[in-house]
Amino acid sequence: MVTPDYTRHAQDVAPGFVRELHETLATKNLAYRNQPDVNFDELVRLPRMLSTQCDDGYVIGIPYGRHLRVFYEFDTINHIRLHLTNLLNEMGELATEHSESELMVIDYTDFPHRHYVEPMLIGAGFTSPSEVSVMRCRDVRDQTLPELAPGIVVRDASEDDAEAVVGIEQEAAGEGAHAPPLATQFFGDSEWIGIAECDGAAAGYIRTIPTEKRGIAAEELIVHPEQDFTEVSRALLATAMQRGAEANRRAMTLRVSGESVGEPLLQELSFRHVTNELSYQRPADPAEVQRRYDDRVTTYVKVGKIWGRF
Repeated sequence: MVTPDYTRHAQDVAPGFVRELHETLATKNLAYRNQPDVNFDELVRLPRMLSTQCDDGYVIGIPYGRHLRVFYEFDTINHIRLHLTNLLNEMGELATEHSESELMVIDYTDFPHRHYVEPMLIGAGFTSPSEVSVMRCRDVRDQTLPELAPGIVVRDASEDDAEAVVGIEQEAAGEGAHAPPLATQFFGDSEWIGIAECDGAAAGYIRTIPTEKRGIAAEELIVHPEQDFTEVSRALLATAMQRGAEANRRAMTLRVSGESVGEPLLQELSFRHVTNELSYQRPADPAEVQRRYDDRVTTYVKVGKIWGRF
C-alpha cells in the first residue's frame, strides 16, 4: 500500500499498513532506523507521505519541494540487506509519479550500523555522504548580540517573498536546491522566516521552527553566493536569536557543513559542536539513477556555505 502525495487515502482515516507495521516494530527491543532519535510515531501520521513496505520494514518519504526526505525502519539488519534497495527504488517511482520531488535525501545518524547500511545506499544510487555538524547555542537569552553591518536589514518574510527565496536557494545550492517548487509547508510549518536585504537586494534567508524544551532550530540559513556570507549570516542569526530571547526561548540549534565547525562567527555567537550527521542524496527517478550509472556520471552537490538544512 502506498499513500500518494497530497492525496487523501484510507491510510489517512484508519490505521494504515505502515502505521501498523511501525507499531509492531516499536514493541521489539531494537528497531533499525536511519535516525534513531527521530519520533517515528509522528512521521507515520503526517498527512503528506509516500510509503513502501514489506513484511519486515518500511520506507516513507516526506515531500519538501524538490526534496523527498526519506526515513526507514526495519526489525533486523538482514532484512535491511534484503529489502532496502528495492523499497528505495519503489519510493523513487512513487515520488516521480505522485509528487514534484526530484531528489531523495536520507539524513543518517545510526553510526553503529553505518558499515552495514552504507554499501546498500551507494548500491541504490546514493552519492557518498556529505558530513553535517549539529551546532547549538545553549541559551539565546544569555547572548550579547552584534549590531547588523551597515546596509543590511532583516525583515519578516511572507509568501510574497517566495520568488526571492527560491532564487537564493537555487544560486546557493545548485543541483541540491529544494526549490522550485517551494514546499507547501515552507511558510505554514515555520515559526519565523526572516529575509536579509543588502542595499535593497535579497541577500539570504533564515527559517526557524520550534523544538522541545522551548528551543528553536534554524532549519535553513542560506546566503546568496554574491553577498558577504559572514555579515549576512551574522545578521540573520543575530535577529533570530534576538527574537528567540524575546519569546523566552532557550537553546538554538543549527546544522552546518562539517568543515564549518570552527567558523569564527559560530564561536562568536556561542554555538558549540553537539554531534554529527551524514546526508545521502540521489535522483528520485530510478531511470535517471540507471542512466547515470550507465554513463558513469560523477555528480557534485554544491554545498559551500550553506547552513541550516532541514
